[in-house]
Amino acid sequence: MRIFNTSGPCNPDLHYTVMREDLVATGQQLVEQGRYFTIFAPRQAGKTTYFQLLFRHLQHQNFTPVWISFESLRTIGREKFYQVMGHELQRALASYGLKLNYSFADQVDVQHFFEALRAETPRIVLVIDEFEDVPAAVMSELLHAFRKMYHQKEYYALHSLALVGVGSLAELVVSSASPFNIVDELQIPYFSRGEVEHLIGEYVSDSGQRFAPEVLQAIYDNTQGQPGLVCALCHYLVTAAVPNRAEPVTQDAFYATLRHFLTERLDKNILNVVQKAKEKQAFMLRLLFDDNPIPFTVDDENIAYLHANGVVDNVDGFVEIPVPLYSKRLITAFRPLIQGETRL
Repeated sequence: MRIFNTSGPCNPDLHYTVMREDLVATGQQLVEQGRYFTIFAPRQAGKTTYFQLLFRHLQHQNFTPVWISFESLRTIGREKFYQVMGHELQRALASYGLKLNYSFADQVDVQHFFEALRAETPRIVLVIDEFEDVPAAVMSELLHAFRKMYHQKEYYALHSLALVGVGSLAELVVSSASPFNIVDELQIPYFSRGEVEHLIGEYVSDSGQRFAPEVLQAIYDNTQGQPGLVCALCHYLVTAAVPNRAEPVTQDAFYATLRHFLTERLDKNILNVVQKAKEKQAFMLRLLFDDNPIPFTVDDENIAYLHANGVVDNVDGFVEIPVPLYSKRLITAFRPLIQGETRL
């Protein structure tokens, strides 16, 4: 029997999964058109699950989808970076039986590699995760190389490219320091109310354990469809709060679960949001405890950072914490600070 996944990307064979058919179709269209695009969303929002679902479709259409990651590479030197990139590319392609013994030293080698691959497989779709972690000394020249391959596709195997990250990568790659002004942008939204209901419906069909209708609404109301939180709440409800499948998941069980998440739970998703918020402490104190609304603009460094990390969002033109469960935990985390200031 499948489970609600609370760690890493979802595998539909093992986990209850929102298949995001419309979103996958949008990505598939971008790939078919040979576009280079960005995929961005806060952590635990389902980016990795999304492009793995996309890969399943692409593999049935004679594309060669390849995933590599630049996570934790920001501080390494230029030469080492290209060595790591080359290793990851060749390891990923080896799973398709494509084995090239190629040395990488700079961006020209990246271009030559994809040129050599064209005779083997002309339809590579490259997904680069954690693209923000490209070392600063490499960013511009690597984007130059991708741009050249985009404009001269007849010579290279790189059919489509997706850059994945937690911020608006489109802004990064079209900055004054970058020549890479050819990207489309694909956002990964949180689950809709209907998607939350469908996800839980999969579990109900498999297990026979009923969820009271008001519990479905309460889960959505408290998470606003944040994928990591939805799965975490559901997992706790059916494994800890109501482990007997003969018993329905009631509103009382949900309230007990919510209390656990608000007061006791060391949930990595929530802890990450609290940590990111504390990095912008002065701004968060103003947002949480000052009645004056703050206009939303990504030109404000604080707002841009907190938005990229899923702490705040643009709600009718103003900065708000869109996920009530986050808001309640953040108030608890920051209230001692504001009370301390009041006593001074």
